[in-house]
Amino acid sequence: MGSPAAGRCNSQNSTKRVFPGRSSSTESKLETSSSPCNHPLKGKNKMHEEDEGIIISPTYSGVVEQDSANRKIMSSSSEKLTRIEDLITSNQDSRKIQNSSNVMEIYNYSNMIQQKRNEVMRKYLDFKKFDIVEDYSDHHYKVKGPNSEKMQPQKNWAKRIQKEWRMLKKALPDTIFVRVYESRMDLLRAVIIGAEGTPYHDGLFFFDVFFPYKYPDVPPKVHYHSSGLIINPNLRYDGKVCLSLLNTWSGGKNEKWTPGVSTMLQVLVSIQGLILNEKPYFNDPIFARPSGSRTGEYRSMKYNERTLIYSLKTMVYTMRNPPKHFEDLVIGHFHNRAVSILTICRGYTKGVRVGCGVNVGEEKSSQGFQKNVERLMRTLVRAFEKIGVDNVNEFIPEIVPEFTPQTRNMAQKIRAFFCIKG
Repeated sequence: MGSPAAGRCNSQNSTKRVFPGRSSSTESKLETSSSPCNHPLKGKNKMHEEDEGIIISPTYSGVVEQDSANRKIMSSSSEKLTRIEDLITSNQDSRKIQNSSNVMEIYNYSNMIQQKRNEVMRKYLDFKKFDIVEDYSDHHYKVKGPNSEKMQPQKNWAKRIQKEWRMLKKALPDTIFVRVYESRMDLLRAVIIGAEGTPYHDGLFFFDVFFPYKYPDVPPKVHYHSSGLIINPNLRYDGKVCLSLLNTWSGGKNEKWTPGVSTMLQVLVSIQGLILNEKPYFNDPIFARPSGSRTGEYRSMKYNERTLIYSLKTMVYTMRNPPKHFEDLVIGHFHNRAVSILTICRGYTKGVRVGCGVNVGEEKSSQGFQKNVERLMRTLVRAFEKIGVDNVNEFIPEIVPEFTPQTRNMAQKIRAFFCIKG
């Protein structure tokens, strides 16, 4: 017979313990290893943990705890990974939103610019060649009138002015625009666009007109907006217009003002054709004699170069200070002609001669003129951009430092100081 202790051990070993998720072989191993008979520390392993009515041995409890800890670590890592993914997704979404916002801003800005350009061109195309306006506050002859001339206008003076209005409205060429004043019939303002092939090409030239009360027995008075620049022998820096038809220039009897025959329309067309021509140097009778000679043509070319520089400066001044009632024409005209003007200027910087005069051999424009045009192109581009013209930056010439005698001497001094040969 076995001992009671052995019997107790056998009876305890005969008790079957069930461990969830374990196979029968695993269970038998655990039972054997967890038995207090087989454990070296007999009295200390009798306490078992209970979990929902299931008896779990201390060894298995450690395994479960380790497994639970691993799961917690994996869960924590998974949560961190999820947070990182969410953060990345959030950043990507924010970038998309930001990019989308930037695209919309660019689109809205481009749309706004296009609308402004369309509005400018609409006003330019709708600008009337002749119109009646009110404000004459910037007119050169605004102080003239009933108080300046102590006399009454002739009986048919007003009717004659109205006749001039009708004639101008009907027969003005496309390159001349006129504004008259409802409350001051004695005033008129006109702008003439410079003709192609002249140093005045695409320029805007403004003239203020005053009809004396003896008109039409005497010619009108005409003032040119010179900005202090002499662009023609017949257009003085003080604004005086020298023209036979105005009796301010020498000329034959048929070239003078003829009452009842001469008109304001003739005056404007004469200024455009006889003054703002392709060879203004020969407008002066003193210089007209050598016309056609080699010397005369060379001097004419030099005069055209200077005149073109002044014409470009006049463009800039006009864009910055457009006369009243002509703002839409000024802005629209230079919007429309900016690229053409800069393209022609680029040709001048490469030696193209101004105007369409007689070619003298293979002679090109002077180096000084080319550099002056190059410098002015930068000013022109800025003026065009100021009134809303875009895509003209490509016409800004690259700045090439000039190697003058002064800089050459300085370079020699630097080489000598550092004992550099060459």
